[in-house]
Amino acid sequence: MRETVLKWGSQRTTWLYVLLAYPVIDFVMRKILPIPVVVSSLWDKALLIILLLFTFVAFLGSNRVMPGIKHLFGAFFVLGIALTVTDMTNWQASFEGFRSVYQYIIAFLIGFYLLKSVEDLDKLLKALVIVGFITGLYGVAQVVLGVKTPEAWVQEGETITTRAFSFVTSPNVLGSYMALVVPVAVGLFVKASSLKERALWAIVTLTTLLALLLTGSRGAWFALAFGMFVCFFIWKKRVAGYLVLAGIIGVTALFFVPESVPMVGTVKNRIFTLFTSDYFEASSQGGRIGRWGKAYDQMRVEPLFGVGLGHYGGAVAARRFGTTYTDSYLFKSLAEYGLIGLIMLIGLIISMFRYSAKAILKLQQSPHFFPALGLFGGLIAVATHNLAENIFEVPFMTLYFWLFGGFLCALFADQTQTKRW
Repeated sequence: MRETVLKWGSQRTTWLYVLLAYPVIDFVMRKILPIPVVVSSLWDKALLIILLLFTFVAFLGSNRVMPGIKHLFGAFFVLGIALTVTDMTNWQASFEGFRSVYQYIIAFLIGFYLLKSVEDLDKLLKALVIVGFITGLYGVAQVVLGVKTPEAWVQEGETITTRAFSFVTSPNVLGSYMALVVPVAVGLFVKASSLKERALWAIVTLTTLLALLLTGSRGAWFALAFGMFVCFFIWKKRVAGYLVLAGIIGVTALFFVPESVPMVGTVKNRIFTLFTSDYFEASSQGGRIGRWGKAYDQMRVEPLFGVGLGHYGGAVAARRFGTTYTDSYLFKSLAEYGLIGLIMLIGLIISMFRYSAKAILKLQQSPHFFPALGLFGGLIAVATHNLAENIFEVPFMTLYFWLFGGFLCALFADQTQTKRW
């Protein structure tokens, strides 16, 4: 038994699978098992340290060369350190703000150096999807059982009182998680060679898609639609055009659906409410649009470098200074980093996507193409959702984003080096 445990503990994949089970483990440790608060709060940090040790060993023994994105990473880290040390008056808030961003971005390095092959990526994607399926199924069960959504996530005047939120903080977080998982599940379904496998991934796809719909998260719906469009555009541009046409026809038809129709009527209400004058007025006064405007005003105080990390619009600023959430990681970053930091962050993400897309295009004749393409679409969806939500404030979501981005960039590096030699 001891030898088995040591053997498992010495393998990098063991700890990667633990990381992919993050939402379930965190929920069990915080809500079910009688574990001290300190342990339940620090276990993920300990896991990251273990993975970083494996990453350091892999780095020393690897010939894999990181592409040009390393320069952007270095510059972005230097900026973060500079912003942290320039406000010594609020040192604790600055340090906590720095940690809340960069502690999770290092998952990119973990993904880049710990991935061994594209076959490894397939296995890790299956783990991601299975954990996502469990999470989504829990959310679906909440709606079926009539579990009331906490009032903080129900807008005034809304008739919806049961939005799926599972055990991942909120309906919007669950929506973003499902938007990441659904395209990967679709990719695994297309790749499957046996009827049994296809049936499994079809069930997983439909369950996670249903969970996404039941979250009522409009931002996640739109983000998934955009992510899927990108997938189809990479695969076959003509099909992507048909998809846009089908979307236009579908939205038009949705307008005429009575709100009394189960689920479809709810989706209609959630979407078309966005275009009413009442929603715009309420959102401008105390909702998203108003918060985005306030974040923009904060940036105007220090347009180049912002008001400082952990100083506005997120969890750290809410604890330290009592500021409200911006409901947009984009605007939060604009206020805290200023224009220079925001441009660097966007450039970093675009650079990661560029290398990832190149890696996926080289897999077109491979059976691994569709799962990798689905992952790319899921990452696009998560990044897009951050325009309207603080998704990167959720540890496991930002870890997944940078980890899998690192995996795809590792594939690109291997393809480039193989071609070179």
